[in-house]
Amino acid sequence: MKNISQYVGKYMIKWLAVAALVGIGGGISAAALNSLIDYVRQISNNFHIGLTPLIGGILVSAICLWDRSSAGFGTDIYINEANEHTGKLKIKTLFSKLTATAITLGFNGSGGVTGPMLVMGGSMADVVLKIPYFNKKFTKDDIRLLTICGAAGGVGAILRSPLGGGIFVVEILYRSSLHYGDLFPAMLSSTMGFVVYSMLSSSAPLFIIQDVLPEAINIPLVVLTGILAGAISLVFMNMFFGIKRIFDKLPFKEIHPALGGAVTGFLLLIIPHVGGKGNSMIQEIIDVEFPILFLILLLIGKMVATSATVASGGSAGLVIPSLFIGALVGSCISTLLPSSAIGMSSILIITGMAACLASLANVPVAAAVMLVEMGGMHLGVPAILGSIIGYAVGHSRVIYGINAPDKWQFERIRSWEKGND
Repeated sequence: MKNISQYVGKYMIKWLAVAALVGIGGGISAAALNSLIDYVRQISNNFHIGLTPLIGGILVSAICLWDRSSAGFGTDIYINEANEHTGKLKIKTLFSKLTATAITLGFNGSGGVTGPMLVMGGSMADVVLKIPYFNKKFTKDDIRLLTICGAAGGVGAILRSPLGGGIFVVEILYRSSLHYGDLFPAMLSSTMGFVVYSMLSSSAPLFIIQDVLPEAINIPLVVLTGILAGAISLVFMNMFFGIKRIFDKLPFKEIHPALGGAVTGFLLLIIPHVGGKGNSMIQEIIDVEFPILFLILLLIGKMVATSATVASGGSAGLVIPSLFIGALVGSCISTLLPSSAIGMSSILIITGMAACLASLANVPVAAAVMLVEMGGMHLGVPAILGSIIGYAVGHSRVIYGINAPDKWQFERIRSWEKGND
C-alpha cells in the first residue's frame, strides 16, 4: 500500500484547488442553464403549445449544424471523453449545449438537464486548459479527471445533490464499481458546484416530500414498486431505442430535432403535462392524488415525448424523466391502496424514482444517495431498497454508454488497483 502521507501530499493536495475550481465553473453553468431555460420559456408562452417543440426543434437543428456535439442527451459524449479523451468537449460545446438545451426545454421539449450538464461541466476542462500554466501541468490522465470533476460540479449543482452528483458521474463510467481515484475529486467538485449554485439560485431540495417513516409491514409494497418501476424503465429503454432506430433510418438528419419536436408538439395537444423538465409535475404527483387512468396516460405520454425529443437529437437528459416515470409508477400503486394507508404515497413514489433511475442508468449507489438528498433522510429506506431492486431488475441493459469502450474501463480499473498494491 502506498504511504498515506505520500498519497495525501501528492494526490489530494494536487486536486484540491483544481477540483474546487472546475466545480465552481460547473455550479455557475448550472445556474446559467436554469435561468436561460426560464427565459426561453417566457418567450415560448407567446406561441401555441402544440407548435413550441417544433419551433425549438428547428432552432436546435440549426445549432447542431454548428456543433453536432450539442445533440441528444450528451451522456455518451461525456463517457467517451472520460474514457478516451476524444477532444469533443470544448468551450464551443459548452455554449452550444447550453443554448440547445435551453431552447429544447424552454420550448416544451420533454427531457431533463443532467445529461447536458455532464457535457457542459465536462467542457470546463477545456476552459482550464486554456490557462497557460495549467496547460503545461496536466497529463492525459489529469485531463480525464478534470473532465470528470467539471461534470460532477454541474450535476451536483443542477440536482442539488452534492454527494450524489459526484458519485453519479463516476458510477456511470464503470457500471459495476467505483474508482476512488476519480470519486474523491468528483465529490469535492460536486460539493463546490452545489455551494456556488446555492449562492446564485436555491439550496432547497429538488422536491419537498412528506416526513414519514416506513414500517416493516410496508416492505412488500416497497419491493413490488421497485420491481414494477425497474420493469417499466426497461420498457422505456426499449421504446427509446426503437424510436432512435426509426430516426436513424430517416434521411436529412439535420432536421431530425424538428421532426421530434413535431411529434412532441402533437402529444402536448393531448397531454400538455409531458413537456419541459417536469420538476413541477413531479412535485404535483407527490402532493396530489390523481386518478389512475390519468397517471397511466401521463406515464405513456412522458415516455413517448421524451423518446421523440431526445432520440431525434433534441438536447435534453434522461435522469429527470426517469424520476418522473418512477414517481408515476409509485403513485399508481399508491392510488390503488385504501385511504387508511397514510403516508404510503411518499414512500412508494420515492421507491419508484430510485428504482427507475438505478435501472435506467445502472447507478444504484448514486440513485440511493441522490434520492435521499432530494427527499430527506426520513425516506432513506425506500430510496435504498428501490435502488437495489431497480438495479437488480434492469442491470442487464443500460441506456448510457452504449458506445463506451468496456475494455478500456476494465484496463483502467486494473491499472489503478495494481498501482495501489
